[in-house]
Amino acid sequence: MKLVFTTLAILLVFICNAQVMNIEQQRIVTDTTGWAGTSQISSSFTKNTAQLLTLGFKDHLQYKTDSSLYLMLIDYNLVKSPSSNFDNAGTLHFRYNYKLRNHITFEAFTQGQFNKQLNVSFRWLLGAGPRFKVLGGKNFRVYLASLYMYEYEELETPLLYHRNHRLSSYISITWKHKSGTILTNTVYYQPRLDRISDYRVYSQFDLNLKISKKLSFSTSYKYFFDSNPAENIIHATHNLSNGLTFRF
Repeated sequence: MKLVFTTLAILLVFICNAQVMNIEQQRIVTDTTGWAGTSQISSSFTKNTAQLLTLGFKDHLQYKTDSSLYLMLIDYNLVKSPSSNFDNAGTLHFRYNYKLRNHITFEAFTQGQFNKQLNVSFRWLLGAGPRFKVLGGKNFRVYLASLYMYEYEELETPLLYHRNHRLSSYISITWKHKSGTILTNTVYYQPRLDRISDYRVYSQFDLNLKISKKLSFSTSYKYFFDSNPAENIIHATHNLSNGLTFRF
């Protein structure tokens, strides 16, 4: 098991906190069975229309067998403004993969989250569907998935309850250079099945540059668009972050 601590995080955030968790970026790719995991502690200072100090942690634990993968993610952030008002955001995610064939995997997941900054007091997701390995080379991989997703959502102001059926589709592309540099791009598309005009798009681009055997530099750009956001929440958000990671 590898323990990862982010020792430096410099965040340039235009508008922060998307509502879609990028599971592809969280997977630990390994050829061996058994346990693996990461633990990350981070902090950032954001200044746009307001000033925010953010503290957070992220834990990832997975167990792999010859045909199955069990994955758990915990992501929590505490946000403090100059007026001493605190904002909390957290996500708990469970996912199960079962390999049906060499290029087809059955995938099921459930997720609970809250985010006061996005006016979401609680959201629960439950979904399942096929995941396809389009290309599975050692240095270049492409995955496609199309999953059914049930969504239950409670909005804080005004108090509203939503129950929606959505399609959760994504494409994930990973390229690894012999020097250790890794490029990953994942795009999610989540329309409502009964109203295609109500959809979400999430894209994440990650670059990891290996500096030494244990030290690497990473940069990540995230874009999120919601065609029908909660009241007083903007449609699009952007996030750019950089950091150093030490592995031991």
